[in-house]
Amino acid sequence: MGKTPNRTDRTANVQLVLDHLRQKGPSTQAEIARATNLARATVNNIVQALRDQGTLEYNWKNKREALVSLSSARGSIVSILVHSGQAEATLFDFQVQERITLDVAALRNPDDRIGSPEEVLHVAKGAIAIGAARNAPVSGICIAMEGPIERRSGMIARWAWQRYPDWTNLPVFQHFDRHLRVPLVVDNDANLAALAEWMWGVGQGHNDFVHLTCSQGIGGGIIIDGKIYHGGTGLAGEMGHMVIEEDGELCFCGSRGCLTGFASERAILTALGSMDHRKDSLDEVVESAKAGDAACQRVLYEAGVHLGRALATVVRVLGPSMVSLGGTLGEAGRFVFDGLHSSPEIINLRAIGTAAEFRASEVGKDAAMLGGVAAILAQINLGLERVDPWMKSPAPAASEKISPEPDSD
Repeated sequence: MGKTPNRTDRTANVQLVLDHLRQKGPSTQAEIARATNLARATVNNIVQALRDQGTLEYNWKNKREALVSLSSARGSIVSILVHSGQAEATLFDFQVQERITLDVAALRNPDDRIGSPEEVLHVAKGAIAIGAARNAPVSGICIAMEGPIERRSGMIARWAWQRYPDWTNLPVFQHFDRHLRVPLVVDNDANLAALAEWMWGVGQGHNDFVHLTCSQGIGGGIIIDGKIYHGGTGLAGEMGHMVIEEDGELCFCGSRGCLTGFASERAILTALGSMDHRKDSLDEVVESAKAGDAACQRVLYEAGVHLGRALATVVRVLGPSMVSLGGTLGEAGRFVFDGLHSSPEIINLRAIGTAAEFRASEVGKDAAMLGGVAAILAQINLGLERVDPWMKSPAPAASEKISPEPDSD
């Protein structure tokens, strides 16, 4: 007699189907069966059950065959980005296809410290109330932290506490999950940026993918088999703190010669300042380089060389098929990529046949916010085939003050 599938087997099979659709997009049931090695009858039963509960939908190719896809997002999703001692919040309203920048100052309490957990909690509750008022109930909230989060404790890593003094010794997910009554994701912003780029950008179709975000700081995210790879500690992907020059400057993480000290905004602006060629922001450096400023072109090229040194090590260890560069440096184009491709370490990689491809991000600077949407969609088993223009074009800030419901605990 054949073995009767138990509940664990069925759950695993359902997850196989969902993972396939999340990674490969709309597929026929025959394609799903081949990709997952599940029996056609098993796939048919899973698809029908998920369709009945609203998770999947059909798009008929002809009278006999349909493409199965994850049901479209509905209601609204909130992304909150916590960085540099402040918070930004965005509500993505899928009912009317509008992206709203939430007025954090209007949603916080007067006695909340800016960028504190209390402020973020009040903003999250206010966002839920705004979604309800717009007849677009919040389906989930993602909190993207610029700081690294340890897996075992759920806290921001100790070496980053100086940048987040209000968050020390706080199990971040547990704190917010206790107060919010919606699906919740808490993750590092660079991990979420990688997820967005894998789902909707140059990472599509790649099972092993690395994304580097380079703006004020440098962060990395790793996607393996369609999921963020956190590692045993939760700190996988902290590429900004790879040591590339042992005699380099002391980094706030405690090491010397980190990549951040050579290719972050501060490092690039400092290099220009030493040449009596001051600029006020990395955006200004990139724009000046595009306008023909030779000094700005030079420092961006050198930043690319340093990135190449670090990424060559990443490629040797992980062997990803695609590596993307996002953030402000990702928008610098050839001025950074010429340096990256000319670094001796990358040249050596190509000489021995490693075939990783290096590309600029397609999702862009907004990747962390959009990654919050991707993370919530994955958690609630809904989908979105592409980022529509409205998701990148925020409407004016929603400043209405709506009182959230009080906690029940």
